[in-house]
Amino acid sequence: MPGQQHAAPARRLVLTLEKGLVGCAAEAAAYGQCVTASAEIISRHACQAQFEAFKACAQQTLKRR
Repeated sequence: MPGQQHAAPARRLVLTLEKGLVGCAAEAAAYGQCVTASAEIISRHACQAQFEAFKACAQQTLKRR
């Protein structure tokens, strides 16, 4: 099948991200809770601190792999 050649690298990337980000569950949950709490009145940078914490964790976790 023609589309399956490109599916394998994409699948590997998704699996790598999934495994790498398991250690950032607390940061991801905090960010998600902030976004959910601000959903009706969300503004730009409303959850910036939580996003930055999640981003830093993700970068650290994936760097170690």
